Amino acid sequence: MFEASSRIRLAAAIEALGTTAREAFAHLRHAGVRGVQWPAAAAGLRPRDLDRGGRRDLATVLRRFELEMSGVDLPIPAEHFGDASRVDRAVAAAEEAIRFAAEFSRVPVCMRLPALRRGDVDGGSSSSEAEGAIAAVLAVADRHGVRLADETVPPPDTSSDRALVGLGLDPVALLAGGFDPAAVALERGADVVAARWCDLDAAGVRLPPGLGGRLDVVRYRVSLEIAGFEGHVVIDPRQWNDPIGGVAISVDAWREAASPAEPS
Repeated sequence: MFEASSRIRLAAAIEALGTTAREAFAHLRHAGVRGVQWPAAAAGLRPRDLDRGGRRDLATVLRRFELEMSGVDLPIPAEHFGDASRVDRAVAAAEEAIRFAAEFSRVPVCMRLPALRRGDVDGGSSSSEAEGAIAAVLAVADRHGVRLADETVPPPDTSSDRALVGLGLDPVALLAGGFDPAAVALERGADVVAARWCDLDAAGVRLPPGLGGRLDVVRYRVSLEIAGFEGHVVIDPRQWNDPIGGVAISVDAWREAASPAEPS
């Protein structure tokens, strides 16, 4: 069974790994993965679906499986924060995810924020609407001590809100957008608060790392280590043909990518 290094640990997003959270936990335990990336938009698993007792039960089950929470995924389209018909629901979901993350060791919340620093918002929505929405979300994050991992592509400037917002590296999104994930990790290492472990083939199909996709797995892992990333690298099996088998392949690829050589 493979154990990740003390600085960087492996986790996996669980939504595609079983019909229940317990099934997914069992798969992770078997694969030697110790971190759970929580799907905050999945039916029955949304933070608003889990009352205080449900969250206590979740914490107990995680301990029983010897797992820990690695982060929370909140796939809200960024343009919803600037859309008057959707902004209230988007803000409420983000605030619920933040409060949920705070109860599990203040893990990061991975999402995509509006492109406010470029003077507009994705989809051409109201910039002022989005600014107010994000200000409200950041206030809740600040109050609970939770950082947001912005997975927007191109990678945004997080310098003005660095205490609350860092980068979330999604190799699939970066590759699709014409970026080298390893280069981004090296260049923006101090800002990285979350990172995924997934790949994209030449046809644009998602697949596990190590199966000949576009991601240079050695350079990406070593770049994260050189950049000083400390946290979980999240195996992301969404849309894989065999999510459970893909997790095992991803664990092997992470182990085999370990190298003392610096990336070129």
